[in-house]
Amino acid sequence: MRLQMNEQKIRKFLTDSNIVKKIIILEETDSTNRVAKELAWQDEPEGTLVVANVQSAGRGRLGRSFYSPAGSGIYASLILRPNLAATQALRITSCAAVAVARAIETVTALSPQIKWVNDVYINGRKVCGILTEAAFSGQGEQMQHAILGIGVNVGKMQFPNELSSIATSLENETKESVSRSRLLAEICNEFSVFYENIEKGTFLEESRKRSFVLGKQILVHTSEGMYEAKAVDLNEEGHLIVEKDGIRECLYTGEISVRIKK
Repeated sequence: MRLQMNEQKIRKFLTDSNIVKKIIILEETDSTNRVAKELAWQDEPEGTLVVANVQSAGRGRLGRSFYSPAGSGIYASLILRPNLAATQALRITSCAAVAVARAIETVTALSPQIKWVNDVYINGRKVCGILTEAAFSGQGEQMQHAILGIGVNVGKMQFPNELSSIATSLENETKESVSRSRLLAEICNEFSVFYENIEKGTFLEESRKRSFVLGKQILVHTSEGMYEAKAVDLNEEGHLIVEKDGIRECLYTGEISVRIKK
């Protein structure tokens, strides 16, 4: 088993302008997002980072689980208190995906892509999942806080049968050891750059360039059924625009899931 990450190792690679103000290291928890949410409601400040060596019930989008074996990945959640409207919530996930992709490029020779809206892929397989959960104040128009959860498969991993053909890890791809502490710090460094001016959406151009789906035929899954469409663009809030029978529509996270048609 790999050694647990510690605060000193992480801070060694953090920039001075980084958003991270406090780091909480847990050997094991059910979900770092759950822990961070509880802390956020207790008025824990923005920039509090919760990190676990293993998750027993890691959470993904749409109620899915996130495979989180001990010492093999990054399982971290960051408390944010952005000045964003509810309609802009997707920006957090979108800029985090770009930050993860950039960080992976910094510490490896890999070229990550983004599968809208919250997955980072390498060579056609998922290496990272992102889950943003937000709370809203007033009439639900303004964000009170957000929990940014990031899970990255880092070490050499043997996946369960149901994941073996669709998931990978950095070490599986590079055949070289990757420092989890450095990678987490680099993710936070890159995210901080975008988050400082998140309302300007400076990350969107790179999100488009790194897209795993734009220009491709996809299958869109909604609560009402499934249909085929072409992914054509991302709008200024990071929502995916698809085209079906010459008609374009905008897709919203949480209501749909997307997979590339085989």
